[in-house]
Amino acid sequence: MVEETLIETAPGANTEPPVLLLQGTGGTNTEMLNFGRRLAPQSPLVTIAGRCGVGAQRQYFQQTAAGPVNPEQLNVESQWISDEIKIICEHHHWDSERLITVGYSNGAAMAAYGIRTGQLPGNRALLFHPLWLAAPERGQRPNYLAWLSAGQRDPLVTVATVAKVAADCEDRGIATTLFQTGGTHMLTPQEVLAAKEWLSENN
Repeated sequence: MVEETLIETAPGANTEPPVLLLQGTGGTNTEMLNFGRRLAPQSPLVTIAGRCGVGAQRQYFQQTAAGPVNPEQLNVESQWISDEIKIICEHHHWDSERLITVGYSNGAAMAAYGIRTGQLPGNRALLFHPLWLAAPERGQRPNYLAWLSAGQRDPLVTVATVAKVAADCEDRGIATTLFQTGGTHMLTPQEVLAAKEWLSENN
């Protein structure tokens, strides 16, 4: 496995679905593992950090106002994350077909990309404030469920942007739930609670 420092796991019950956690720009493994434990207290957790940038600039893909996202880079990084989570699940005897993917901001955009292309395994996702990334068509995912959240005062990712991600998921057969808060780009307690409740209802 490459670049182990980017990847951390936390044990859980092997009978519970594993959770993949993808960070926002500059996020840390510890933050994401703690967040994952709040959402899924009994599940095994895996956080995989992005390979672009370092420290506070670490991302899954280079996200700047200056230019468009490189589609080749997106595909390579999405496939890398998919390959890594499959290897980890196999090693620990976790069921990758039940994988829950959780992403925030840059990580939510990466998660949404991998889900829509079919690269990421699993059947459920929590996508907090995902940016829009165009994804190539690679078939339908009719048994997949996705919960997305947006802040009405988010200066970085508008409600319309998240709705666009949700609509593209729907076009690929994914059943979506869009949750809006009156907040900004920061997560609010009510959306975290709503995500946890949705997860327990769709277990």
